[in-house]
Amino acid sequence: MVNSYTELSSHYDQIMTSGYYDYGAYARTLRALLPDHPRLLELGTGTGLVVERVLELADADPEGPPAPDITGIDHTESMLARARARVGERARFVRQDVLHMDLPSAFDAAFSVGGIWYHTPDPDSGDADAFLLCSHFPDDEDNIEALRNVHTSLRPGGLLALAEQAAHRDYERELPGGLVYAQTIRRAEGPAGEDRYDKDYYVRRPDGDVVAHQRSTYRAYPREQGLALLKECGFQAEFVSDDGLFHLYTRL
Repeated sequence: MVNSYTELSSHYDQIMTSGYYDYGAYARTLRALLPDHPRLLELGTGTGLVVERVLELADADPEGPPAPDITGIDHTESMLARARARVGERARFVRQDVLHMDLPSAFDAAFSVGGIWYHTPDPDSGDADAFLLCSHFPDDEDNIEALRNVHTSLRPGGLLALAEQAAHRDYERELPGGLVYAQTIRRAEGPAGEDRYDKDYYVRRPDGDVVAHQRSTYRAYPREQGLALLKECGFQAEFVSDDGLFHLYTRL
């Protein structure tokens, strides 16, 4: 089962817009990478923050490519309700579990900004270009099934764009309303040769009283293992965007 942010949903927007991601930068890069891909699928759309930025960029550039037709999927209904309130009818937000996805096979590209799969620098490698493929699915079988479902949802030659984010680390930051967000990262036990880690998310008051807490377990594949997994599921590595924010894969 994919990780859910149900316990944090009421604080999700505060956390994500407090500096956790630069959604504007991700949206600008997506807009530049996918001008000829009008039908987009966001995997793990959350509260629609990326979709909102992409549509705002299209509105601000009437001479550029038209606004894409975006479908965002997530399996947390409380997140989707916020996304629908944010974007209205300019995009579709559908409750779907990517493990059991039932969508038309007609998308030109799919993207994930930390929603299901993403890349981070590999802290255990001396190679500056080494990276990890990280997943909200701890088990290999689930990753294979979910990636094959994404493959089915894309037209032949379609693109899969997976965001890169900074390496995970322990930190905390202040949130509006006098709250504090904190996260801790620890290696998790798993089968030999499989890297997993537990990430604990906390929202607390300054006096330390915990308002919300959630633990999620992630799978991390070193570069060659991650590329082999994607290839097994029908995706060929193409390139990394010039700003390093997205890794692009072609659906074979």
